[in-house]
Amino acid sequence: MFKKWDIIIIILLLLGSFTPEIILGAKMKKDYNITYAEITIGGKLYKKVALTGHKGEETIEVNTKWGNNLILVKDEQIAVVDADCSDQVCLEPGFISKPGQSIVCLPHRVMVQVIGENDDDIILSY
Repeated sequence: MFKKWDIIIIILLLLGSFTPEIILGAKMKKDYNITYAEITIGGKLYKKVALTGHKGEETIEVNTKWGNNLILVKDEQIAVVDADCSDQVCLEPGFISKPGQSIVCLPHRVMVQVIGENDDDIILSY
């Protein structure tokens, strides 16, 4: 059967397995004043799109030597809506809007990541 140290190790491993969820969950639940999306290709910034306060639709075509992606910004959300890659995994997440969420198209080396910031420059005066 189990010895005392076996149970202690199992409990420590279970607690340790929840550490990333606690850290990332706290980061994603944090309230941000400003959210924007960064579109990167091959690790280099291609375009920044403000999501906070965005109204309507904006289409962004990403054409690279690896392939083509069509990104749609709708209101305060962003999604990859079309890609000519073979696996089509980048279409599955749909629209994302929360800081920490991302969409990745590995064959085309395209990443869309939502980032949140607090506007610390707000000065209140009377």
